[in-house]
Amino acid sequence: MQASPDQLANRLTDGLKPVYVIHGEEVHTKIEAADAIRAAARKAGYSEREHFIVEAHFDWSLITQSSDNLSLFATLRIVEISINTAKPSADAGAFFANIANDPPPDTLFILNLPKLDRTATDSAWFAACDRAGVTVAAPLVDRDQLPRWVKSRLTLAGFEATREVIELICERCEGNLLAAKQEIEKLALLAPTGKLSVEAVLDAVTDVARYDVSELSEAFLRGDLARYGRVLAGLKAEGEQAPRLSWQLAEDVHALGSIFMSRREGIPMMQALRNARVWGKRQKAMELAVNQINPRQVAPLLKSCAMLDAQSKGQAAGDAWLTLAGLAALAHGELAL
Repeated sequence: MQASPDQLANRLTDGLKPVYVIHGEEVHTKIEAADAIRAAARKAGYSEREHFIVEAHFDWSLITQSSDNLSLFATLRIVEISINTAKPSADAGAFFANIANDPPPDTLFILNLPKLDRTATDSAWFAACDRAGVTVAAPLVDRDQLPRWVKSRLTLAGFEATREVIELICERCEGNLLAAKQEIEKLALLAPTGKLSVEAVLDAVTDVARYDVSELSEAFLRGDLARYGRVLAGLKAEGEQAPRLSWQLAEDVHALGSIFMSRREGIPMMQALRNARVWGKRQKAMELAVNQINPRQVAPLLKSCAMLDAQSKGQAAGDAWLTLAGLAALAHGELAL
């Protein structure tokens, strides 16, 4: 039975299952899901817990042997198994299928896995676990989804928040969900419940946002100049190197030029994106860029990218970070040539 993290609490009140599979990239969501399962299990009398971390050449018989040696006073136990690979081995798959098809008595399994690829989610072992238990996917909470997450947490904490307040918290906590949770808990201690003011957030919520290069690329393509500036400043503060940022933005500009050429030749947008090797989330941002950026800007952008590359490697005069700061404005016509 598949369940979203928000649905898990209801699934647990319906009765415990022998196996729970938690998989995905959002670490904080996975921690909360495992905590909720453990709490429900303890309430039901599961008083013993074992945790196995699976590495190369793991001996799966250790888990079976452990189940044969339950303590005299603990007849119900939780067994947690953590694997750090997106492609569990054949031995792992066989073990998971076995515990799902023939669950050991008095044992509840929690399987903690990273983001699984399509091969894993289509496997026999995953299907068996889904039939016998509950599978919980924990995808990353991206920037578009973060306001909804923040609003729900503020509501649980007893706050009423305007869009401005929610956006402010998102800006200060983006890319760091655990810190966002902690900052909202801090707000609950420092601010009175009810309507939450911008001033209260500014006073209490620390800027703990964490960014990666793909977010700089997305802001650049979308023309979100304010966010581009925040992400760039955040990456610089975290020690990111200018050459890597220069390379990514140059890739974006080259892809943009390729798409403009394809579109002039009558090639459909999706095919043009594929030809330019633009995939996944980057597609939507690139489509926006195609509609917002004047094709005549590509040549000066490429020239700026070449200068930026040289500056970032100490091969040209000028500050690479200043050039980076102006690149998005140049792309979207906010900076004179």
